[in-house]
Amino acid sequence: MYFEKICWVVTGAGHFLGETADMLASPRSARVDLYFTRAGAEVAVKYGLFKRLEACAENTYRENDFSSGSAVYFAGGRYDALVIAPATANTVAKCVLGVADSLASNFFAQAGKSGVPIIILPTDAKTEIESSTVSGKRITLRPRPIDLQRMDELSRFPGVTAVSSPKSLRHVLNSA
Repeated sequence: MYFEKICWVVTGAGHFLGETADMLASPRSARVDLYFTRAGAEVAVKYGLFKRLEACAENTYRENDFSSGSAVYFAGGRYDALVIAPATANTVAKCVLGVADSLASNFFAQAGKSGVPIIILPTDAKTEIESSTVSGKRITLRPRPIDLQRMDELSRFPGVTAVSSPKSLRHVLNSA
């Protein structure tokens, strides 16, 4: 499978955000439209990565209304894949439970309904996470059991590839 045009959604997670920027900045054959959730834009600005991320995309959009009119692009064939990276525990829970009330969860639902492959990188995919705060301080996080359970449930959805690291995401995108 080859991805010519990717819809990439950044949610409000700082974890994996730097790696996401690195991945988007690296050469690739697919074109990317980048969508920021409200929290995704806020966090990207706080981490000093918004402009870098924005520069890597063909088009950039910010969530600014309550309906996600752009979701129709999946049924219309505009995108060959949906990538949600990084994906917060909140976004993952909404996707697993079928709640489509935000840009990321609505795109997840519409891509799935349209048969568009979905690749998602949850921040809470392992029992222990080494991350950095906005100030650069290294911290260790331990996701809740419910967050790890949601990751497991997500990986069983048809058409969804849930990855646990930026390296795995890069591998999936490069092998498509």
